[in-house]
Amino acid sequence: MHSYPARFPASIVHNALDHARRSGVMVRQVADPFCGSGTVTYEASRYGLDAWGCDINPVATLIARMKSAQFDAAGFAASAIRVVERSATASDALTVSSNAARDLSRWYTDEQFSALARLRNAIRAEVDEGGDSDALDFAFSAITKSASQWRSRSTKPAYDPEKKPTSAVAAFSTRCNAMAKAWSSRDPRPSADIRTFTGCAINFSEDVPAVDLIITSPPYATSYEYADLHQLSALWLGLADSRQDLRRGVIGTACRRVNLSIAMRELNPVGIRIVFSLFNRDRALAEAVAAYLLDMQRVAARCRQLLRPGGIAVFVIGNAQLRGMQVDNAGHLARSLLETGFDGLKIVRRNLANKSNTPYRTPTGRLSALPTPTTVYGEEHIIMAQLS
Repeated sequence: MHSYPARFPASIVHNALDHARRSGVMVRQVADPFCGSGTVTYEASRYGLDAWGCDINPVATLIARMKSAQFDAAGFAASAIRVVERSATASDALTVSSNAARDLSRWYTDEQFSALARLRNAIRAEVDEGGDSDALDFAFSAITKSASQWRSRSTKPAYDPEKKPTSAVAAFSTRCNAMAKAWSSRDPRPSADIRTFTGCAINFSEDVPAVDLIITSPPYATSYEYADLHQLSALWLGLADSRQDLRRGVIGTACRRVNLSIAMRELNPVGIRIVFSLFNRDRALAEAVAAYLLDMQRVAARCRQLLRPGGIAVFVIGNAQLRGMQVDNAGHLARSLLETGFDGLKIVRRNLANKSNTPYRTPTGRLSALPTPTTVYGEEHIIMAQLS
């Protein structure tokens, strides 16, 4: 229903639950501190388990809320029809900030921009009369790229002047119809308390219960810039004032750096080795990776706080290729967990399907079989750790 990069495989959730049960853990509450599009919380709800997730990306948490939501399909379909009808006569005056308008305008022709503005104002009018804000925002968010000049299937911002964008209104109507159809055909699920928060995994302030099982996939060092990938949605929906706002506090962004003399006093031995290896190749990159590694040590400590005694944490993480060197994200996280008080670590490698056929990325982020300076992740590590 909505594009999202590097989706979390549902099978890992099922396998993690099986692992917890085999380890003697009675799972009642599940958490995902890097919830992304909400696969973990959705799959937990199918088992009737209470779950919560958080993510610093507000577009991700919108998608996550919608994935687990239950809606009146017929009522939503009628609401969507009213939005489409209103858009024909709605104003095209922008309701976003001047900074957001500046960042958005480069991705659209004047005609596209005006059509999306009218559609956005029609949605606001419908919400004012009782329409569901999340559902309509979700449908709008899902079309912001297809109606733009953003290069199709690109994982990095890339303008394509030759692209023929979809009609905003037609794309919105199609997406709403698909959503209504999906909701009407969804099987009833056991009742479960599912909550989603927007915030940083390290220091979010929500009062959450202790959990029996954490299943999560933290970001990799300077890999995806999620702020860039979701900037169109975030700016149109008023979730950020500018693209720079979205990067604040993000773990793994290349924009965050740390003083290396301070970092060396706090990093664990694996982290120190990684940063030293990068230092002579690219000092700025070494500072960004050091910031990421310190954040991941805090993530390990935070997860220990969130778990009940005997609880299990399952992390899916890959190693990055930076400046021709492999950054051992998995080894660093494993050491961080041990130093935080976890034990009984188990680590398995998971091959990523089809990546062996397209092991490279082009400058715009597309997968390619032809050699380029950028390699993709061919495998991930699944780290399972338990509190004594």
